[in-house]
Amino acid sequence: MSEHGSGSSGEGFDVRVGSFDGPLDLLLHLVRANEVDILDIPILEITRQYQDYLDLLRELNLEIAGEYLVMAATLVHIKSRMLLPPDPVEGEEARSEDPRAELAQQLLEYQRYKQAAENLQAIDSVRSLIWTRDGKVPSEFEGEELLAVDLMDLVGAFRKLLSRLGEDERLRLERDDVSVADKIQWLTDLLEERRSVDLLELLAGMGERRQRIATFLAVLEMIRLQMIVAFQRALFDEIRIALRGEPASE
Repeated sequence: MSEHGSGSSGEGFDVRVGSFDGPLDLLLHLVRANEVDILDIPILEITRQYQDYLDLLRELNLEIAGEYLVMAATLVHIKSRMLLPPDPVEGEEARSEDPRAELAQQLLEYQRYKQAAENLQAIDSVRSLIWTRDGKVPSEFEGEELLAVDLMDLVGAFRKLLSRLGEDERLRLERDDVSVADKIQWLTDLLEERRSVDLLELLAGMGERRQRIATFLAVLEMIRLQMIVAFQRALFDEIRIALRGEPASE
């Protein structure tokens, strides 16, 4: 675990967003969540939601890779171009060019890569990582094609949970006695006992917001360290977490 992991739930905790996936992953997540066509992205709304995600990542004290900020600037630039009236001096071809076209092409290429990776994971790789004492997949997941959950799925679900609980005001991460390191140990013990848990149900059952934040940060750190796997039965379904198993011997 990072040496910062033993601090409070906010200050100094070191999880780098860039160590998960890049800004195209966040954009693809937003496209899927809004059920819109990549070739016809509602750029104003997607730009707003993208900025909201970055704000939440900052409030959780997560270090955002520079490429996320570059993409934010790109979205703002595209938005401004779309809001401007066409220049009558320019030719017809220049006026008809869609400012979103280049970004849409990048997203289509990334989507193909992402879907190929997800198809591989859906076969059995996620199930094979779930730790059990007897080495068998828990009965509630037998026969299931489970999907791996990435960072943006987790952050999006956490954002919805805060909103549902009436905590969509700006988060304040103050010094307190809630340790992310302690939450990692607590989660490890819990998962050894229960095999897998519904993450949002677990967070919603906590009485204090600071407990939820510390636990969520512990989950991100455990994923980064490959201690646990987060998975779901279908896209945007409930998110469950389980301890990773030891790599199979050759």
